[in-house]
Amino acid sequence: MSGNSSTKLSRLKRNFQPIAKRLNKVLLRIGGLFMLILIVAYAGIVYFDISSGLRTHLSNTVQDHGPRLTAALWDIDPTTINEELDALAALPGIVGVVLITPSGARYERGLSNWVENKFSYSVALVHKNSSNTVGTLSLIGDASAVWSQLLSRVLPFFIAQIILVLGILLVLQWLLRRVVVRRLDALTIHTHLLQANRIEKVPAPPAFATVVQDELDCLLEGFSSLQGNVLKNEQEREQLIRALAESRDQLEIEVAQRTGETLYLSGFLHMLSKDAQRYLDLPLDQAQFGLEETLAQTGVLLGFDALVAVCFSDEILPEEVYLWHKEGRKLRADFVLGRRALYKLSEYNLNHQSVFFIDTVDELDAGCGEAVLCRDLNLAKLVALPFNFNAERLGVLFVGLKSPHRQYSKLEMRILPMVVGLCSNVLAHHRQQLALQEAKEALLAANAKLALQANHDGLTDIANRRAFDESLLQEMRRATRSDQSLLLIILDVDFFKQYNDSYGHGEGDIALKKIAAILAQFAERAGDCAARIGGEEFALLLPHTDIRIGKSLAERVRLAIIKLGLLQADGQPLTVSQGGAIFSGEEEVSPADFLRMADQALYRAKNGGRNQVCIAKMPNGPSAGIL
Repeated sequence: MSGNSSTKLSRLKRNFQPIAKRLNKVLLRIGGLFMLILIVAYAGIVYFDISSGLRTHLSNTVQDHGPRLTAALWDIDPTTINEELDALAALPGIVGVVLITPSGARYERGLSNWVENKFSYSVALVHKNSSNTVGTLSLIGDASAVWSQLLSRVLPFFIAQIILVLGILLVLQWLLRRVVVRRLDALTIHTHLLQANRIEKVPAPPAFATVVQDELDCLLEGFSSLQGNVLKNEQEREQLIRALAESRDQLEIEVAQRTGETLYLSGFLHMLSKDAQRYLDLPLDQAQFGLEETLAQTGVLLGFDALVAVCFSDEILPEEVYLWHKEGRKLRADFVLGRRALYKLSEYNLNHQSVFFIDTVDELDAGCGEAVLCRDLNLAKLVALPFNFNAERLGVLFVGLKSPHRQYSKLEMRILPMVVGLCSNVLAHHRQQLALQEAKEALLAANAKLALQANHDGLTDIANRRAFDESLLQEMRRATRSDQSLLLIILDVDFFKQYNDSYGHGEGDIALKKIAAILAQFAERAGDCAARIGGEEFALLLPHTDIRIGKSLAERVRLAIIKLGLLQADGQPLTVSQGGAIFSGEEEVSPADFLRMADQALYRAKNGGRNQVCIAKMPNGPSAGIL
């Protein structure tokens, strides 16, 4: 610890920098930046003032000499022109004169690079008797004079600003030293002196006489108060350490006494957590093995001689007895110990108390379940605990001891309710799972039966109208997605009423079943559907089938029904008329429109003499084609 402290102190000393020095640097930077901004702003103002004055001077000069120079240009008097240009060039503040006539003649005095000069002034000369320009006069100002004036006006201002800023900084530094730095130095020294092994020897931080108190005064007072509180806490800590030392021996004794109980309890809780997880993973038919393993682990851990879990029967589970015995003893096979009536004594007492002790086995009725357990398992005493779940008695747990002198400890009586709670939850969960499984199986069977009844025709055992409508909608959507054709054929038995009247409804039903069987033979692919959609009206839905194949299939269906040999009363065969429609997947039609087109084709087949096939193609335009 001392090495770490010294390392930290040395690191702090290397990185330490007085706040006064840092504040001085900040003030110097701020003052320099402020002074620079003022000087630049003042120099800009002066520059614009001087340049504006120069341009005014050039403009006035042009106004004074312009009329005479214009008259000379108008009269084409070279002598006067040269005199005026010389006079202009000799004026103060002008370093160059350029005159350009309309004919291209150029007169120059002084500087010739007037185009690049920032201080030039140009004006067009116009004679008073004419609106035409007689020439262009350009005067070039003296740039060196401008910069000289600028320097002479800015330099004194610059010196004054330096003196002013330095004076302000010195005053601020003096105030900072007097008001802040002295107290910060005292606070820093006091902080370094406050170490844990020397806190009682460190004097209180000094107090400074000030008219108005500020944050630093409050901080110094806080450090002084903190030092007193730390000293007080150190004294209380020493007293507490002495008190803890006095009670340590007694605590060690109590810890030693409870160590054994803690080992038992920790081991048991670990076992329960593993058993609970195992029960969740066990299938329904292996729950009893998990319960027997829990009984065995509890008996071995707590040193019991036998544990018997008696589970009463109900509407779902039969009566069961789960046994663990230290010596491997078994119960009599001819004695059914799961009956609730055998445990009237335990049932009665457990209704009034949570635990029932049986210490005198000889006084028990020889035919009761408790006496049988003690006799067959060679036990001298029992303790009974109930398996309860949601106020329902599921069974009883019996814990037996072979020695009459062995007593149930308090720790054991704390652990046994945990075992009972786990076993009760396991039994209840097992029963709930079995009930749920039975209900699920019954529901699945009922749903399957309802689905069969809802989607199949009871007479012909093929799809009914509801199943046909669903299949039609689904196949039309699939045809649209895959751009494949879909064939729909509607069949109607010709003169079926006469057949019924001649042979009776029983024979009519047989004929319908045979026709449905023929249709089912033509609907064996995935997506195919043969359905009865009316009394003697059927439908065939065949995906991926074009007009040519559809016509051939419909003809085969017609011939197959004739080959059934079903005859009318006049000896003519029982026939069917068929109307079909083709959906290519590109048309925007509803299932009702598709079915209506097939119906129209069926009506054409009926009107055309029956016993024939008529297939309509879905229109791309205003009308459909009939084949």
